[in-house]
Amino acid sequence: MKRLVPLLITAIGGFVLIAAFFIPAGQKSGEIVAVWFDILASIAFILGGGNLLKVHLKKISDGAAGWGYSALTLAAFLGTLAVGFWKIGVPPSPNTEFYGELFAPVPLEEMPSFSVTGTIPDRGDGQSLPASVRSQTSQANGAIRFQGWMTPTQATDLSSYQDTLTWQAAVEELAEMAQPPESLRGKVDYHADHRSIGFAGVMSDEDRIALESVFAGHERALNAVSTLQEQSRETHSVTGVTPPSTFAIPPSAADRVTLEGDTLSIQGPMSVGLRSAMTSQWPTYPRVRPYPPAAKQILLQEIEAVVGPLSPLQQQEFDRAIGSIWTPDTLIQALNTAGIPPARTKSARELLAERDGGAAVLDPSLPPEPSVQLNAEQEAAVRQFGDDRSMTAETLLEQLQAAGAFTSGQAAALDRFLNQQATVGDLKHDLAFAFLKLTREHPDVPRLTEEQLSQLVADYRAQYVWQEQVQGLFEASHQVKFPWSGEYLTSGSGLHWAYEYAFQPLTATMFAMLAFYVASAAFRAFRAKNIEAILLLGTAFLILIAQTPAGAWLTSWVPDSLSALKADEMKRYIMSLFNTAGNRAIMIGIALGIAATSLKILLGVDRSYLGSGDE
Repeated sequence: MKRLVPLLITAIGGFVLIAAFFIPAGQKSGEIVAVWFDILASIAFILGGGNLLKVHLKKISDGAAGWGYSALTLAAFLGTLAVGFWKIGVPPSPNTEFYGELFAPVPLEEMPSFSVTGTIPDRGDGQSLPASVRSQTSQANGAIRFQGWMTPTQATDLSSYQDTLTWQAAVEELAEMAQPPESLRGKVDYHADHRSIGFAGVMSDEDRIALESVFAGHERALNAVSTLQEQSRETHSVTGVTPPSTFAIPPSAADRVTLEGDTLSIQGPMSVGLRSAMTSQWPTYPRVRPYPPAAKQILLQEIEAVVGPLSPLQQQEFDRAIGSIWTPDTLIQALNTAGIPPARTKSARELLAERDGGAAVLDPSLPPEPSVQLNAEQEAAVRQFGDDRSMTAETLLEQLQAAGAFTSGQAAALDRFLNQQATVGDLKHDLAFAFLKLTREHPDVPRLTEEQLSQLVADYRAQYVWQEQVQGLFEASHQVKFPWSGEYLTSGSGLHWAYEYAFQPLTATMFAMLAFYVASAAFRAFRAKNIEAILLLGTAFLILIAQTPAGAWLTSWVPDSLSALKADEMKRYIMSLFNTAGNRAIMIGIALGIAATSLKILLGVDRSYLGSGDE
């Protein structure tokens, strides 16, 4: 029985998983069995690890033959376990860190509550409230109650729980009520899953007073407010920075961000948006714009002054890069698209009022607002901006606003469009590496020297250095909230290092040695005495050669029209077709063999291989 039960559990689980794969109605059962399989697999791994410790510790203590190998195995096992379990060197997951916010714990019970008249309806499928609002939503005495502040995502989740107008109108009203004070909106939030309030930016005395009025009488919440204000006023700095010559801190951020000599400082946490502005907008890098013939010739002369006269292929690459830059028509289309107002719909409460007023047909749509398109004078200003490189984006915006109607959405679209364009440093960097690629593919193309390459990428390198320095300040100002939330194999972690620089090289060495043993054994076993042996040896030789640089070199003379005869292409064809089919056949055979053997043992036809049949 002690050997029959594990086999029975495994067999039942396997059959359920197979059935769930082919029968859609059984997918839920398959998911449940898969969870239990993971639990059993975890137990098996723990037992296996304990058995490994027992066996090797006994060999070491007895001084038996091979005890040194056991000691090495044990050290590697325990080291990997420690590095992986404690997540040494693993950075927090960006999805859980809430960059730009400071957290302080506040119990849900101390958050303000809001209520509207109504009841929570039952769903026909028995599904409960969405997980995002389940802990904060309740009902009592004919009222729906929400504890804390409701986020837009929570409002959407709660509204989608039922599709009736009565429910959606109640949720709409509740979502409007369950908000922080007007002066704090956009600054403070409550994260129910973490039982913490979050504050973005620097908390002023007015913000603190407003929060204290919300949490009056709740000591832990008031302590959290004091902690948040203290932390938000901390100054964080990095030294040795080299800001671009065009870097300037705008007046709107001068109270938080300072640059004194080579020291860059910020008060409070840095948000992702602020980091992006500091690296790409505040430096005002020259960005690519349409290159008319004169400007294109000037840029060409700048590049040729560094690398010398361009070859025909390099000239083609240069023309391709310039041709891919945006045109005035592209910007005009983007601004006209931004001038089309989004579709407007009525709120659930408006529709409910219409229904209660006796409306037979409810139309959720509202008349669209008028569209704002660029006029001829505004389009001329955009085209002038493309041709006149001395014209700034600020001047273009002023001309567009003076020449006719120009909405705030179009102004935002203009700023977004221009800031998304590559810098001139990016353009030169891309050209440099395009020239290097041409040299590899066409030996007759002159190769860039180290000095030439360095000059071409100098602007890009300065941009990258500045981004890294701002990133350092971003990390220094961040409050780590969940240090163990990162993935085990994140690049740079201890487990990733052990895998990349210890496990993989050792595995490659082992399989390289095995390859020679297998090849020599196969050659001895399968002498080229018949067609099958010749095909086997020929295929093996081709795969081995194609895995090395020698394979590409030996078939480099094959023309592109016959590229299927190149070593790497033949290897890919063999591995993706014949090898895949063979592997699938082998795996199907293994699966059928395991199932047949297990059934024979379960039915008593055969004796268990786990031990004696005696009970």
